[in-house]
Amino acid sequence: MPSKKKTLLRIFIYLVLAFAPAFAIELIFSDKNGGVNNLFLGATLMLYPAIASVITRLVTKEGFRDAMLGFGKRGSGKYYAAAVIYPVVLPFVSALILHLFIVENGRISDSAFGSDIVMGAASLLIAVISGIATAFHGLGEELGWRGYLTPRLEQLVPTPAAIVVTGVIWALWHGPLLAYGYNFGRDYDFFPYGGFIAMIVMCIFWSAVLTWLTKRTGSVYPAALCHMLIDTVLTTVFMPFAYNADGEKFTYRTNEFWMLIISVFPMIIVCGAVCMVLICKKGKSSAKV
Repeated sequence: MPSKKKTLLRIFIYLVLAFAPAFAIELIFSDKNGGVNNLFLGATLMLYPAIASVITRLVTKEGFRDAMLGFGKRGSGKYYAAAVIYPVVLPFVSALILHLFIVENGRISDSAFGSDIVMGAASLLIAVISGIATAFHGLGEELGWRGYLTPRLEQLVPTPAAIVVTGVIWALWHGPLLAYGYNFGRDYDFFPYGGFIAMIVMCIFWSAVLTWLTKRTGSVYPAALCHMLIDTVLTTVFMPFAYNADGEKFTYRTNEFWMLIISVFPMIIVCGAVCMVLICKKGKSSAKV
C-alpha cells in the first residue's frame, strides 16, 4: 500500500484535473439558470472525472490493474439487475409520496402519467433505453468517483467515511451550476445554500448505492448504468406525476424545493443507508476471515 503522503498527492492531482475543466465550463458558459449554454461542452462535463483518473494513473504510474474495467465477478448479474430496478422504482415511490403528502388538489390517477398509462409506459421505456444506450456517458463519472477516488480515500479512512467524502466532493463538483439553481431551482429560502446541502445529502446516499454496486461486482459498469438511468428515468417519469392531464401543475402544500426533498429523498436515503450497512457488514466479515 502506498504511503499516506503519496495517496494524498494522487488524490490532489485527480481532484485538480476533475474540477478545473468542469468549473471552467460551468462558469464561463453558464446560462445563469443552472445549465450550460454550450450544448457540446455541456455534454462533455460527465467525462472529466474519467479523464482525470486516466491522466492521474499515467502521471503517477499507478497503472490500471485496480480500475475495475472488467464486467464483474461471477454472479454479478443480479447487481446489474439492481442497477436497473432501483432507478425505475425510485420515481414511482416518489410519486406515491408526492400524492399522499404534498398534492392538495388531485389524485395520482389524475396526473399526466396516471391518466394515460400507455403514454406513461412509453415514456418510461424510452427513458430506460436512453439510459442504457448512454451508459458510457455515466462511465465518465464512475471511472472517477467510484473507480478511482473512493478506493484512494479508503487507503486513508474507513470505507463509510470514504463514501461520505466522495459524496461531498461529487456534490461540490456541481458547484457553479448549483449556485444558479441546478436540480432544485431558485424559489426557496436560503438559496443557493439549501441547494448545496440537498445535493450533498443526495450525493452521499447515492454514493453508498453506487459504491455497493461497484464493490459487489468488482466493476464500475453497474454503477455507470445505474447513474445514467437515474439521470434519464427520474425526471422523465416523476415530473408527469406533478402535473394533471391538462398539463397544469398540481397545488402543493409546500414550495417546489420541499416538494422534491419530501418526495424524492426518502427512498434515496433509505436505500443508501441500507447499502452502507451492507458494505460495513461485508467489510467486517472479510476482516474476520
